Amino acid sequence: MYETASCKVFIFSGDGGDVRSPMAEQKTAQLLTLDLTPRNREAIKPAELIQITGHHLLTLNARRAITILWYNAHRQGIQEGRDYTVEIDDLKPDSHKGYEMVEEAVEALMRTILNVKTPTGRTRVQFLGGNDMDDPERPAGVLTYSFDKRLIKMLAKSTIWGKIALPVLMAFTSKYAVSLYENVAQLVNLERKSHHVYTLDEFRDLLGVQPGRYRTFGELNKHVIKPAVDEINALAAFSLSVVPSKQGKKVTEVAVGWWQKDPDALKEAFQEVHRTKLGRRARISGITETVSPAQPSIGRMMRQDRKRLRPPKTS
Repeated sequence: MYETASCKVFIFSGDGGDVRSPMAEQKTAQLLTLDLTPRNREAIKPAELIQITGHHLLTLNARRAITILWYNAHRQGIQEGRDYTVEIDDLKPDSHKGYEMVEEAVEALMRTILNVKTPTGRTRVQFLGGNDMDDPERPAGVLTYSFDKRLIKMLAKSTIWGKIALPVLMAFTSKYAVSLYENVAQLVNLERKSHHVYTLDEFRDLLGVQPGRYRTFGELNKHVIKPAVDEINALAAFSLSVVPSKQGKKVTEVAVGWWQKDPDALKEAFQEVHRTKLGRRARISGITETVSPAQPSIGRMMRQDRKRLRPPKTS
């Protein structure tokens, strides 16, 4: 961690390993997120785009789309007023053939106003600008899009980022797992920090939980936190825990802790990312799940019965 008079700047190593030495930090303290080159299938996402609020109405696919669209634009070179392109197939789950989910995600990102954290507070911006999703002359399979110019101006000064593994991102089935994974991804390589404490309200905002839903911590833990933590621990290159803290009988804070996986756990996570999602919940929980063979329809069974009961032909 390198500290300046105005803010704290975290410098990560290029290979995802340990934080650089203090001497290296001093030389690269002003390194900008936009100066970095994203690797294949790994987004370098500015903290300003990770630490957003106001995304509680965004679906799983829309939350993933923020990172995919940023990744493609970053590889093409971020510039104010520029249009970017992305293969539409990159924005949809592997198991989904149509483009309906992509269209819904694009429309949601155009409508949604995000609260982006800056050194001076929070600024409200629209993430996605103009695009040709509905243009009948759009090249087949390709989306052309742009970002809000105010967002680009803010991100041009970004010095804090998280590395997001896109195969892991696309493997999640919980939208809350996406938000929690990305927030911890920007912290996991810090040298002197292995946990962070959030108030319960801050944590709900981080996860993007809709106001009024899951009012008790028991509900929040059952439907949001535990499924998200289980998925992250099964798929990501790090593991994490969420420990509640009470004042009296009420949970008021949570401590999120994280640690790097050992080689065996990394290998298992890699394999799970590339396995079918069918039965994943059972594999994560350790419960054996049996998939029954497909059964014939009632109509087919009735036809088969009639054939069996039909008298044999006589010559």
